[in-house]
Amino acid sequence: MKDHPRSGYRAWIVFLLFSGTLINAIDRAGLSIAAPAMIKDLGLNAAEMGVVLSSFFWPYLFCNIFAGGLVDRFGAKTVMGWAALIWSLFSALTGAVHTRLHLILARIGVGVGESASFPVNAKVVNSNFPSEQRGTVTGWYTAGLRLGFTVCPLIMAYLQSLWGWRSAFYITGVCSLGWAVLWFFTYTEHKDVELIPAAPHPAVPWKALLTDRGLYGLLLAKFFQDYLFYFFVTWLPGYLVMAHGFSLAQMATYGSLMWLAGFCSQPLVGWFSDFLVSRGFSMTQARKGCIVTMMLCSSVVIAVGFTKSFTICVTLLVLAVACESAATTMLWTICTELAPQQQAGSIAGVMNAAGAVAGILAPSITGLLLYVTGNFKGALVLAGIMVLMAASSVVFIIPPLCPVSLNEAV
Repeated sequence: MKDHPRSGYRAWIVFLLFSGTLINAIDRAGLSIAAPAMIKDLGLNAAEMGVVLSSFFWPYLFCNIFAGGLVDRFGAKTVMGWAALIWSLFSALTGAVHTRLHLILARIGVGVGESASFPVNAKVVNSNFPSEQRGTVTGWYTAGLRLGFTVCPLIMAYLQSLWGWRSAFYITGVCSLGWAVLWFFTYTEHKDVELIPAAPHPAVPWKALLTDRGLYGLLLAKFFQDYLFYFFVTWLPGYLVMAHGFSLAQMATYGSLMWLAGFCSQPLVGWFSDFLVSRGFSMTQARKGCIVTMMLCSSVVIAVGFTKSFTICVTLLVLAVACESAATTMLWTICTELAPQQQAGSIAGVMNAAGAVAGILAPSITGLLLYVTGNFKGALVLAGIMVLMAASSVVFIIPPLCPVSLNEAV
């Protein structure tokens, strides 16, 4: 039986993962908050800003695959430490850009660094927590991302109002370096996954990985769901400002409210899924039942484009963000259930790479649709259809949950 670290240290691990994803979110989403001001100052149009917003995901897509393998080989501590250093520095450098090319290069750097975050998180959870606790733990660390999105509009709007968007990036980037130091000096690799340099590292069986029904179902679900997620991350602030005429302060307030709902829903649904397991429900029933329900509820985003009521619009967006966030928790929990321990990082990296494809497409397609039609209706409908496709992938493709025997399938 796996010897897990003591409970006190496991709580500290949860805090590190939670705070790390919070910092991750601020550095990732800061650009979307500053976008209206940057469009004006740098002379960009909506389609060009869509390309800039998607540029984060170009390296994020490819580096996720390699980051997962690096985590399996060199350990979470080393990989996350260097990754946090990279994304913090490039986030700070965003404040120094003067051209579209400079801005794209800065976002590429942030994408390279942040690509390691979720593969590391999945590896740490898989290695340090028993299966019956993973829903709750995953709920908490993914909630850190949503809390980051909650406070990001408030922080960025406040810093922008005082010193402008350039200083906002300088300050948030430097603060991220503080978390990197905290991680490096306080996280200790669990003895079950300590690395022995002399030992040969097993090759990742990519053929088995990409042809296993459960895993390619997981990749499809991640792609379709993340289309909606990255629509929220990259264009939700712009939607509130451009479609409803929100001021910077109003955008920050209502945008934060929506992500706060996501922050609350993630640990709650993760805990509820674990509760179902403790009450005798199968792992498949507990995990898949929760994720499909949340995905279906998040598809109400389709209706947002067809209402002119401010109250209905905000209510539906709060519900959609909360349910999409909860579905994300369950998707990462399913990943830890399917992944064999020695290749948990690699599988998480490939899964997150599938989401990064959606991260490239969602902001670009949304910007193009906005440029062509002059409104967000088509973009909202498309995002809602995508999450319905995600639910279909979970129901019809992912089989009953158990660790995949990749080595046996080669």
